[in-house]
Amino acid sequence: MMKKIVITGVSTGIGYSTAKILCNSGYLVYGSVRKEADAKKTKDDFGENFTPLIFDVTDAKSIQENAELVKNELKPGEVLSGLVNNAGVAMGGPVSLIDTDIFRKQFEVNFFGLIEVTKTFLPMLGAVKNSTVQGKIINISSVAGRNANPFVAPYSASKFAVEGFSDALRRELLLYGVDVILVEPGPIKTAIWDKVPDQENNEFTGTDYEPALRKFYTFFIEMGKKGLDADIIGNKVKDILQNPSPKTRYVITPNRFAHFTLPNLLPDRMFDKLIGKNLGLLKK
Repeated sequence: MMKKIVITGVSTGIGYSTAKILCNSGYLVYGSVRKEADAKKTKDDFGENFTPLIFDVTDAKSIQENAELVKNELKPGEVLSGLVNNAGVAMGGPVSLIDTDIFRKQFEVNFFGLIEVTKTFLPMLGAVKNSTVQGKIINISSVAGRNANPFVAPYSASKFAVEGFSDALRRELLLYGVDVILVEPGPIKTAIWDKVPDQENNEFTGTDYEPALRKFYTFFIEMGKKGLDADIIGNKVKDILQNPSPKTRYVITPNRFAHFTLPNLLPDRMFDKLIGKNLGLLKK
């Protein structure tokens, strides 16, 4: 029997690569997209092992309707081998200058949407009494959920929330044997970087933060160019699904020392000054 997987956000980036790799590895993949055109494209790209699901993770009714489609394809006693919560967006800007609704929109997709999808599919993963088979939940977080940089507070806050939620859920699901694993990528070559240059001439032009923001955006563009291929994350997801005893979290980033180890090694105040100096944020 072919193993079945649900992945959210498969139209581009990490989700696309993960769906492609799992389909090519013999999994039956149900992947969410938001547009009919993306459903057709992904179906054409991935072939017979792929079934597109059209829903937005912020639409609970649509999630439920699509979950029923998946449930109806599970045989008696069969469970999903995995749920990969990948769908997400990145929003940012100086906290003092952006509307609070930016935070709400960010959390609706990256956090509350993830919760809604997880709760809906939990029974299909074996989180029910007397189930003899269990699947895994793999949440795509970010190194930004472990270390927060300036100007991406909405995104980092949403990923910090995903980290805490995942740890709590993993411990709750010990009751059923369903595991929860975090994947924490650093810079990845995905469409998320294409939007950074558009922000150079925006509502922050002429503000106190403009010089620092220009340095920050230049840094982000450069990181995107040097980012890891999304297939690396897809292959890691595959490894986790096949590993009977995976770790609880996986940090996957280029230049791990600079992007992860150093921020965790240095005292907060020292790292603050390092960032402040590099971006010109230190008060004169």
